[in-house]
Amino acid sequence: MSNNKILIIEDDKLLNEGIAFSLKNDGYDIFQAFNGEEAKSLLDRRPNLIILDINLPDTSGFKLCTYIRESINTAIIFLTAKDTEEDTIKGFKVGGDDYVTKPFSLPVLKERIKAVLNRSKKDNNYYVWRDISFDFNKLILTKNNQEIPLTATEIKLIQLFIKNRGRVLTRNQILDRVWEIEGDFIDENTLNVNIRRLRKKIEDDPTKPTIIKTVFGIGYIWGDER
Repeated sequence: MSNNKILIIEDDKLLNEGIAFSLKNDGYDIFQAFNGEEAKSLLDRRPNLIILDINLPDTSGFKLCTYIRESINTAIIFLTAKDTEEDTIKGFKVGGDDYVTKPFSLPVLKERIKAVLNRSKKDNNYYVWRDISFDFNKLILTKNNQEIPLTATEIKLIQLFIKNRGRVLTRNQILDRVWEIEGDFIDENTLNVNIRRLRKKIEDDPTKPTIIKTVFGIGYIWGDER
């Protein structure tokens, strides 16, 4: 059985239901949307893959793909009757991982889903959320496609927060994990200074942080609470 979650965004109800039924039988966790607004409301479920139609009743799949890419990090397969070379190229340019044209073979679609999910697993050392990305291999952070210079301590903080997104980290946990290797005594003021410097580098408004949030009386949480 698969633990992968798949969101199907397709306004053709029979097609949507048919794909959903078949993928559920393969063990995928499936949820469905029939227009753009429904799809947006389901993104907080953090699907591992999205099957996205281009011709939706309330928006273009291309526009929705751009919105999704700014909201969450997930794989996207376009499923559409638009089969021109221009549309296919546009699909990849806006962030699609694959492009399947109708009519299609369901077994072939399933193999494409497996292939895209496998690629995504191999790329899990690269984190993307909103305008922030972090390469765990190269230890490079970018914001709005611009590399942000970080100190060694700031890199450790970034790694710790991203790997524990969705969890509140106490101040003591952060102190123990980030400064443990150095073996020096570090007080909480040092943590405050480093958090403040890091916020200045990555927050749009450091006085109102949305990325590194304070949980008063406890510690901090990374804003991408997946």
